[in-house]
Amino acid sequence: MSRTEETVPERTRYWLKTLIGFKTVSGSDSNLALLECVEAALARSGFRTFYSKSQDGARANLFASIGAGDGGLLLSGHTDVVPVAGQAWSRPAFELTEDAQRFYGRGTCDMKGFIASLLGAVEAVEAADLSRLGQPLHIALTYDEEIGCLGVRRLIEDLAAARIRPSACIVGEPTAMQVVRAHKGRQAYRCHVQGQAAHSSLSGAGVNALLAASRIVGAVGERADLLRQTEHDDGFYVPYSTMAPCRMMAGHANNVIPETAEFDFDLRFLPSTDPEAVMAPILDTAAAIEREMRSRVADASVRIERRTSVPALAPADGANGVAAMALQAGARPGRHVAFTTEGGLYQQAGIPAILCGPGDIAQAHTADEFIDKSQIAAAHVFFERLLALLGRG
Repeated sequence: MSRTEETVPERTRYWLKTLIGFKTVSGSDSNLALLECVEAALARSGFRTFYSKSQDGARANLFASIGAGDGGLLLSGHTDVVPVAGQAWSRPAFELTEDAQRFYGRGTCDMKGFIASLLGAVEAVEAADLSRLGQPLHIALTYDEEIGCLGVRRLIEDLAAARIRPSACIVGEPTAMQVVRAHKGRQAYRCHVQGQAAHSSLSGAGVNALLAASRIVGAVGERADLLRQTEHDDGFYVPYSTMAPCRMMAGHANNVIPETAEFDFDLRFLPSTDPEAVMAPILDTAAAIEREMRSRVADASVRIERRTSVPALAPADGANGVAAMALQAGARPGRHVAFTTEGGLYQQAGIPAILCGPGDIAQAHTADEFIDKSQIAAAHVFFERLLALLGRG
């Protein structure tokens, strides 16, 4: 057995295998069985727990606490994973497999590796010692993060109703065990265009929805170019806000003017950028195109629908303490990241947040998703040290 394998504790390995075995694809699979399994283990360690369920009751958040008093540290991770359909996996996606250096399976990186490392470290501490922590410790396991951070929104509402507000939060997204203090926000849009069909030889008789949609795509591109030239933050690898058309559908035959068209686009914005201001010129362009179309066909329309909105996470003075604690526990300083997380929502709710977790985001969502065993081992040591720091108050 290699030294790398020896550094992954057996309980952490057990938890990773167990968690990967639960198929918890966002929006379609229930995560309740996974939560019940985790809840039983946390109860044995002395945690108080409650569920915060989705509207249909099929999915839930689990919130667990130990220790007395207000505030405390929240460790948060999502239990859902992205689909595997359409990907060429060479290994079973929902069964943990491994080689000398890596663990494989959907969610190993994003982000069941974080949860497994945390549970393994918690189980290594006596329940009596956990109950005497110098401040409360909270654990949140959420649902449907991958499709708009849906679960954490419900959890934040339920925490407010229960008058529970942790002093700070570590969101365990894959950062290679680096402390990340900011990420971009994201808004995702769908533009629907309704025109009027006609034979392509009689173009004047119809209103071409595809041409109208293409003009709005052009406006998105122009806005993206402007963003590239204006506000910058060199803490990010891509130091400006980005905007991109991502998918387009129109028409059903090559000799018919399309009656309908739709396209998706997204905006990834810096913490200092106002997304509403970015969108305003595009909405103005869409309104002008709609008026032009309606001068020819009364029921023509252009509609832009916002489908996802996740706020950015900005560096905040309130997060200085938790960032320092994470560094003291062995994490390394890191750069800002472009992907979105639940951190921005926690911050918006008044809970200062940072990101720090095992794995590399480049491996997330991929076929044969994996996490290096060295990352799992490092995360376990990190949590051991973090719990020791909390024990000192």
